[in-house]
Amino acid sequence: MNELGKRIKKLRVEKGMTILELADNKMSKGMLSMIENGRANPSMESLKFIARQLGCDPQYLLGNPTPDELKFLLKKLEEAFDKNNEEQIINLTQNIFEQQFPISLESARILDISGRVIIKTDQNRGKKLIDWAITIYERLSLYSHCLAAKLYEVEYLAKSGKYHAALRMLRSVKKEYEEKAIVIDLFVDIEANFVEMVLLFGIGEYKSGKDKLHQLIEISKRKMVFYKMDNIFRIAAFQALLHNNENDFSYFIKKSEQFAIFSDNNRSLAFTLLLQSHYCNQISKDYKQALVYLNKYAILLNGNLGNDFYYLERGKALLGKKKINEALKEFEKFEMPNTNSYPLELCILYTADAYRAYCLLQLGKAEEALIFAKRAADNIDSLPETPYHNYIKNTLELVNKNLPK
Repeated sequence: MNELGKRIKKLRVEKGMTILELADNKMSKGMLSMIENGRANPSMESLKFIARQLGCDPQYLLGNPTPDELKFLLKKLEEAFDKNNEEQIINLTQNIFEQQFPISLESARILDISGRVIIKTDQNRGKKLIDWAITIYERLSLYSHCLAAKLYEVEYLAKSGKYHAALRMLRSVKKEYEEKAIVIDLFVDIEANFVEMVLLFGIGEYKSGKDKLHQLIEISKRKMVFYKMDNIFRIAAFQALLHNNENDFSYFIKKSEQFAIFSDNNRSLAFTLLLQSHYCNQISKDYKQALVYLNKYAILLNGNLGNDFYYLERGKALLGKKKINEALKEFEKFEMPNTNSYPLELCILYTADAYRAYCLLQLGKAEEALIFAKRAADNIDSLPETPYHNYIKNTLELVNKNLPK
């Protein structure tokens, strides 16, 4: 039994509560029993719930007092993190390496949050902070927190283009916890499997990715947990689209919509509209309907369109309707996103230059078209083979054939 489990059980007994009373309807009796006996570790949400039930501060259960100034700093950081205010987080943690941190949950969370933001501009410094947080989590036996932090490092590695290395790192981390027979919080476990699925699809291992996808759906159904189900079903729909399975696409996209509505997540719902416009442009060739979906997308996001997928799909729909000049204007508005993307997303995004090249070619500007067609081909060359490669290669060939002699 670890110290955390001992403290929970001691306080529960002192308060005259049974495991069933402590669990209430938020946790299973079995999971709580494993936590008390040191065979599982609570997530942050579970830890807070247990502390509320026992009428104490989560830090009391962890047994490490935290100075008030660190508690205040964490409150400010969490507020900024929830609002995606990265500038404020950087300002609040300018001298973080000079500070002394006790072995406490607050300390680890401060280091974890600041590391996740700083790693985007200073990889070495950000990684040191996350690793420091992981060390404290491990000292506190908060292994689900450890895995969540390590998952962020995996995702960052992947989004820097090192997909195979990221997959190896993820599998090594999962194996480490499996060998220790540590029970990981279900939400964190789903997150780990979700990241593995995305990486498998990203490096072109479609069969393994599809197996992981169905495993995730089955886990969610069996456990009656709906975490990330909108994303999971949307990815399932996209894979169906790639393999021209229209029945599966219709089924999965409907499921994704339902979960997005259920979770009141407009951004997730907007992504389903974007994917449906992509389907209309790529498969059904119903360009009028594609524009309908894109208009709904714009309304749902109150005009906050970004400058990537929306303009790409809108340009494709207008091009399909033979409105060359209007389509070209949309492609000219397109910009590659600042955030790094996974390979399949990149394959789609890189087609923007090919579509722009095609429009220019139709307008008699073959030499200018060649610039964009070559850029698209160069960008996609190192990525796993997808149907988007064919369009880019065919466009480059077409432009080359029509160059002035």
